Amino acid sequence: MRQTLSYIKNLLATYGIDPKNKLGQNFLIDLNTLDFVISAGELSKEDAVLEIGPGTGTLTHNLVERAGFVLSAEIDSRFEPILGSLFLPDAPFELHMGDILASKNKLDPVVLDKWRAGAALYGCTRFKLVANLPYSVSTPVLINLILSEIPIERLVGMVQFETAEKISADVGSEAYSGLAVLAQSLSDCRIIRRVPPTVFYPRPKVDSAILEMIPNSQKRSVLCNALSTSNEPNIGPYRFRVFLRDLFLHRRKALRAALVKMPLGAQIPKEMLDQLINRLELPMQIRADQMTHMQLIELSKGWWEIKNQFDPQELSSQEDLIIDS
Repeated sequence: MRQTLSYIKNLLATYGIDPKNKLGQNFLIDLNTLDFVISAGELSKEDAVLEIGPGTGTLTHNLVERAGFVLSAEIDSRFEPILGSLFLPDAPFELHMGDILASKNKLDPVVLDKWRAGAALYGCTRFKLVANLPYSVSTPVLINLILSEIPIERLVGMVQFETAEKISADVGSEAYSGLAVLAQSLSDCRIIRRVPPTVFYPRPKVDSAILEMIPNSQKRSVLCNALSTSNEPNIGPYRFRVFLRDLFLHRRKALRAALVKMPLGAQIPKEMLDQLINRLELPMQIRADQMTHMQLIELSKGWWEIKNQFDPQELSSQEDLIIDS
């Protein structure tokens, strides 16, 4: 079923639904763009696909036709009767009514359990996200998914163009931030198409982009080897997230000044910070937004080693470290 503009307008009118801007309800009406998103997902029956914000099901039908299993998570209860009537009961599809996020920095474990269970039931060996993501949750959804230990093979999301720029930004660019460093330290990111407002109803006020993120196990191993502990061998990415959050709050300051501003930084002798910077062969005046991913990983490793001398208490779980970056 191809949902055109007239079809979607009639459907919304039938159910008395007025799209909510705060929920990012902009429905894809351009069939060429829809086909491009589906193609970018590189779907097969081996794939268990997570879709977030299905709305009227524009993308959902195409996903179910091509994937082995589809789990769609929709927060707006007004769309439940529409989505619940799309498929026969034996279709490889499950609708989850609720928020994908348990909090801003944590995915709902119920959704993840349903995704795993659906994959097992239908014999899927790969996990993918393919979605027209609501702008309001796109960043926390993408970051928390690549941080999760689900072996996701590919994420293809329609997001606000500014968000896509921030995630895929190069070192030294204006958009380069802790978000870009974390995303690119765990995955290979690229913008595969810029999308104008005209392909949506209602039209958003800004351009969108189709963003591709391919989780990279080698990159993840580098983070885990550098920053994990013997008690928690997978905690490295979460520690890096905390470090980047604290450091990039002071991204325009020279490195030592930025480190001093971090939690416990004022308690650490400046000589120790200078020794760390010199050991890593970094210029004293370099700023966080001028450093490469590997430089920041090595700096984070040295910072945690020093920090533990002044605050040896280990955080007890990954959840303690899931803090906005």
